[in-house]
Amino acid sequence: MWKSLVVLIFLTNIISGCGMADLSNTIKGSYYMKTGEYRQAEADFEETVNKHPDSESAQYYLGRSLLAQNKAAEALSHFERAVVLDPGDVDYHFWLGVTYGELGDVKAEEMSYERALQLNGHHLQARLYLGHVRLRNGNLRQAIEAYDAVLIEQLTNSAALYNRALILDIEKKYSAAKAAWLKYLHWYPAGRFALQATDHLNALGDFSYEKQFLGDRAVTLAEIKFQQSGSVSPSSYPSLRLVGAIVSNLPKGTLQVVVYVHNNKQLAKQRAIEIANTLHTFFPTIGPDRIRISWFDTSEKITQDNKTYIKNESVRIFLTDWK
Repeated sequence: MWKSLVVLIFLTNIISGCGMADLSNTIKGSYYMKTGEYRQAEADFEETVNKHPDSESAQYYLGRSLLAQNKAAEALSHFERAVVLDPGDVDYHFWLGVTYGELGDVKAEEMSYERALQLNGHHLQARLYLGHVRLRNGNLRQAIEAYDAVLIEQLTNSAALYNRALILDIEKKYSAAKAAWLKYLHWYPAGRFALQATDHLNALGDFSYEKQFLGDRAVTLAEIKFQQSGSVSPSSYPSLRLVGAIVSNLPKGTLQVVVYVHNNKQLAKQRAIEIANTLHTFFPTIGPDRIRISWFDTSEKITQDNKTYIKNESVRIFLTDWK
C-alpha cells in the first residue's frame, strides 16, 4: 500500500510540479518520523536534497532525520536552509531552535522559539521549549510565564506542571509550590518524576503522597483515606490497585499494612482490616497469608530533610520476605 502511494505521488508530481513534490516529501517525512526509520529517511531525503537543493520540505525532513539520530551538527545547515527558503513555516523555526539547543547555543535557541511564536502564538511546543531554555538560563519569572501560557492551552501538560512547581520551590514560594506539586501528582502519580515530585512535596511537610517501597520497587501512593462508615474511600482505590497488582505479580513476599491512629487502637485495627479486605476484593488471587496487618494507637513520626513530622493518622505499606 505504501509503495502504491509513493507511485501515485510520483505520477502526480510529474503533472503538477513542485507543489506535489513538497506534498510527497511531507507524506514520506511524516511516515518516517512516525515509524522511526530515520536512517532510511536520511538516505531518501539526502538524495532528494542533492537533486532539489531548493526544496524546503526535503531540507527540513533531512534535518529531522539527522537530529533523530543525534547528528545535530549535520542537521543544523538543513534547518537553516529550510528557514531561508520558507521563513513563514513555524515548525522550521521550532526545530532549528531544538537543534541549536542540542549544540549548546542557548541564545540562538531562544530566538528561534520566539520567532516561531511570532508566527503562531499558539504553537505549544515552541512555548514549552521556550520555558525550558529560560529555566536553564535562570530566568525563572519568564520561564513560569511560558509554562502558564502552555497550561492555558493544555491544562495537563506534564512538563509545564512539573517545572512550574519546581520554579516555585526554588523561589521559596512554599504555599504555591505545595499546591503545584499536588496538581502535578493528581495528574501524574506514577513514574520517576512522580517520585521526585513526592520528595519535593514531603520536604514541604505535606504527605498527601508518599514514596512507599514494595520489594525493590519505589512507588508513589496517595494518602489512604477512609469514609465516615470506616470503609476505604474510593479515592484510595487507585493506590491500592497498584499495590495489589505489584504483589500479585511477585512469586513470594508478605504485604505489611501498618495503621497508626493516635489514641484509638480500635479505629486503627478497623482501618487495617478494611484495607486488607479491599485488597482481597480487588485481587482475590492474593492469599490471606500474604497480607499481614498491624495497628497502633500512636502517631507516626516521619523524618524528612532532618525535620521530624508527626502524623496522628497514617498508613504504611511495605513488603517483607520478597527476595
